[in-house]
Amino acid sequence: MAGITRLAVYAADQTHSTFFKACRLAGFDPANVRSIPTREEDNFALDPARLLEAMQADVDAGLVPTYICCTVGTTSSNAVDPVGAVADVAHRFNAWVHIDAAYAGSACICPEFRHHIDGVERVDSISMSPHKWLMTCLDCTCLWVRDSHRLTNSLETTPEYLKNDVSDSGIVTDLKDMQVGTGRRFRGLKLWMVMRTYGAAKLQEHIRSDVAMAKMFEGLVRADDRFEVVVPRNFALVCFRIRPHGAMAEEEVEEANRELMERLNKTGKAYLAHTVVGRKFVLRFAVGSSTQEERHVRSAWELIQKTTTEMMVEGEM
Repeated sequence: MAGITRLAVYAADQTHSTFFKACRLAGFDPANVRSIPTREEDNFALDPARLLEAMQADVDAGLVPTYICCTVGTTSSNAVDPVGAVADVAHRFNAWVHIDAAYAGSACICPEFRHHIDGVERVDSISMSPHKWLMTCLDCTCLWVRDSHRLTNSLETTPEYLKNDVSDSGIVTDLKDMQVGTGRRFRGLKLWMVMRTYGAAKLQEHIRSDVAMAKMFEGLVRADDRFEVVVPRNFALVCFRIRPHGAMAEEEVEEANRELMERLNKTGKAYLAHTVVGRKFVLRFAVGSSTQEERHVRSAWELIQKTTTEMMVEGEM
């Protein structure tokens, strides 16, 4: 274990915060956790050239590139890291590649979205969370690992009181040897029920309907010159904001958008979250509820327009 201080791990700066928490739990030296800066011109996706540069620099410094987290559908903006290109870089250093497709992985049940995971056949593991977008209640996350022995060799424990003939036979999978805890809830049953209840066609219809409504909302935003779409939409999330006008400084633009968000959320009729990408304060409109319809999206947009007009009249922007 002395060598663990030489292991280095990598992810884009848009990667979910649990990546950094997991690195601490796993024992990686925080000094060897690389957060690769992303750029607006790359739509905030991981740049393979920057990744290669960081990994080579670590090798030159005597470190061992070990693990890369590649995200398909980041939380902030739904950015998609280039899976195939990242896998190519990782192969040079024999590093583990994991795909975090917690949100957008569900979209890949539709053939038209599978290009977002081109190169997936070369990764070591992938996770997706049906509770985010596949009609399944919290919590339910699926993990696929190419070589499950990598997990069991690290996590297997067999005290005398857990020994039994069936486990010894090797014909069953002891899930306790693929996780930290010994017991586990039957999360798979929830997903099985959803799949049996809706079927593939209805689940695909759910995904496509949400994307279509988000695309419609994106069009409404682009048609109003008071607003701008900050990041191109990939799935069912639209990142937009009140655009700067006149001599507005970026701080004033942020203040106006914060005020808009707070006013909208206080109405109880719509709820918007925010993020910061490329140093811009951005509003996030997500379509994903099983009961959401086009009329709800149009109603939310009308409320956004009405509230923005009120702010302009009051001199808040």
